[in-house]
Amino acid sequence: MIDRLQLTSQRLRIRQFTSADLAACSDFRRRVFHLNEDQETTKRWLTWTIDSYRELAGLGQPPYADYAVERRDTGEFVGEVGVVPTVVPWGALEGGATDDLLSPEVGLFWGMLPEHRRLGYATEAASALLGFLFGRLRLRRVVATTEHDNLASQQVMRRLGMRQRRNRLDTPSWCQVVGVLENKQTRADSQKTPSSGPRD
Repeated sequence: MIDRLQLTSQRLRIRQFTSADLAACSDFRRRVFHLNEDQETTKRWLTWTIDSYRELAGLGQPPYADYAVERRDTGEFVGEVGVVPTVVPWGALEGGATDDLLSPEVGLFWGMLPEHRRLGYATEAASALLGFLFGRLRLRRVVATTEHDNLASQQVMRRLGMRQRRNRLDTPSWCQVVGVLENKQTRADSQKTPSSGPRD
């Protein structure tokens, strides 16, 4: 679908990772994802991520991957956003107490380093990526998932305009709350330049 993704918003740049990002990735995965992995493991993940940009584009697939988020004015790495294949228990979300069957969806995720939170970066970066997914790729729907106690991510979902659904089954834990946003753009709308996203 696309072999190189780079987006800009009012304050941020969203770009593909490169091999030069190893130290930033290692720090992010330790402090945000709480992964206790050595540098060689992080390097394998980074190499796989970089390779996936090319391979998925060659297959004509959505750009499922992690992307670096950095400040436009300083180039400082502040976090990640990404596009991930996500499975959703729609039956449980719609009231089926025992319906745990899953359906594949295109998922959106975000994560900011602790010192860069509460600045609106997650909303701004996710909004820019949503503009690309809806405007350029013409996706019908995008979802995001989180836990009941992750109130910050739920707030980002609301700011993005996502409708939140609660998983009555309560499992898996990362899918306790599902944000859903439908693409309401027409083809004519997609020719317009997407907004830079809200600031908060």
